[in-house]
Amino acid sequence: MPSSVEIASDAPLRSRRLRRWDDNRHRVARLVALPLVTALLFAVRAAVFPEGRQPQHWWDRSLVLASWLWVGAVPATAVGVMALLVPRGRRREDSGGPIEQIVSFRIVSRGTNATALADTVAAIRAAMAQRPLFDHRIEVVTDQAVELPEGPDLFAHVVPPTYETPNGSKYKARALHYLSETSDLPLDAWVFHCDEESHVTAGLVGGIRDAIAEEEERAAEGLTPRIGQGCILYWRNLRAHPLLTLADSLRTGDDVTRFLAQFRSGALMCGMHGSFILVRADIERTVTFDVGPEGSVTEDAWWAYSQAQQGREFRWVDGYLIEQSPEHWVDFVKQRRRWFSGLWKVCLYAPAPFLARAVLMGFLTGWLLSALGGVYTVVNLFTGYYTPLIPRVLGAVVMAWYVNCYLTGLWLNLRGMPADVQPGRPMRLLLTVAQVILLPVFGVLEGLGVLYALVKPERGFHVVKKRGSGGEGSADAGLSEAAKQPEPAIAA
Repeated sequence: MPSSVEIASDAPLRSRRLRRWDDNRHRVARLVALPLVTALLFAVRAAVFPEGRQPQHWWDRSLVLASWLWVGAVPATAVGVMALLVPRGRRREDSGGPIEQIVSFRIVSRGTNATALADTVAAIRAAMAQRPLFDHRIEVVTDQAVELPEGPDLFAHVVPPTYETPNGSKYKARALHYLSETSDLPLDAWVFHCDEESHVTAGLVGGIRDAIAEEEERAAEGLTPRIGQGCILYWRNLRAHPLLTLADSLRTGDDVTRFLAQFRSGALMCGMHGSFILVRADIERTVTFDVGPEGSVTEDAWWAYSQAQQGREFRWVDGYLIEQSPEHWVDFVKQRRRWFSGLWKVCLYAPAPFLARAVLMGFLTGWLLSALGGVYTVVNLFTGYYTPLIPRVLGAVVMAWYVNCYLTGLWLNLRGMPADVQPGRPMRLLLTVAQVILLPVFGVLEGLGVLYALVKPERGFHVVKKRGSGGEGSADAGLSEAAKQPEPAIAA
């Protein structure tokens, strides 16, 4: 490392680490909770609808047949449960020391939200100040010029209005391809992809350091460095927009179960997020982001599956990245519509291994069927028709798993909040109750996104409107404190 980088000791940070989320105690608790919640759901249904009304007409029978839709969610549930059975990974024995590699934090934005971008730049600098474990730069690429906090680590790029990629890529893919052509980042450096509202934390800096050290060791042995991703938290809008923030608890819970199982396996099964991507620069450039119009809807997944076609493997990265949930239910539904539409394009058109695309298609089919099954469940709460035993059991198991994931996500989000904004026990209890009670609402919102994609597939790139991080997420309200608090590690 250059002498200009001051090395800070990790000892105080390690002493304040929270108990790991994947301790055996926690994993056993989740596994035990699954049959208990299933039994509870059975009991509640039996109390509300002791026998169930018998169908009389064809439309009644059609509704009864719709109960079998829950079968589609069983594979995803099974993968999540298996993830809890996977042994914990090991932490590196020598974690704590600096590495010589450069890391570029890359942020893509249209440039219409300068406040959010400035907060993200400030969050990166705060985290790096707490744990200067590698040289870094911040590369920002926008469609229009944005005034950002100046500093020697900031490299701002503006995509010319007339710029076109060879394959006609659009939106975020176009900006990423332009940045790859104009950036002077060395090929042996590493890239960490962020969204415009992504807040890097001190614990994540340590996770990035550990992952790079491990992958460079693999490279020294003649192996290709893997592409990494980890867990994203969504607590920053909890006070201002509690409903949609609670709705995104599922995403965090999904990260530490289904996505964790995926990245532990080294292969892609259910896609990849657009932020929290750690990749070495030379590996990134072997597959460009010039993914064409079809791939521009979910360029992240298209690029990841194209990397899989080249034989690339994937891994888990410790630490948490903090992002924001949508602020309006319309944005929430449109966001899900874009994901569903774009991932189907990946299944149909992406240059990816057939098996990987087939598995992704299976998960998307399960997503569709479970969304429709959720709609059926809400409707049947009012109609009360008889449900056959098998879908009744499977539906209860799947619903219990969703409860499990939502509560796990809520727990991780609450414990990841800075101490000065973390709610007290009464409020945490209230949020837990609300998380469970509002599950039908969240199911309807998720289902609307999928149904909207079926009726009117995403053909552009809907950008969720997220203001600058006010309240608990702002640089002035808890940012530096958050950077001082490392997260419990999630082993690679």
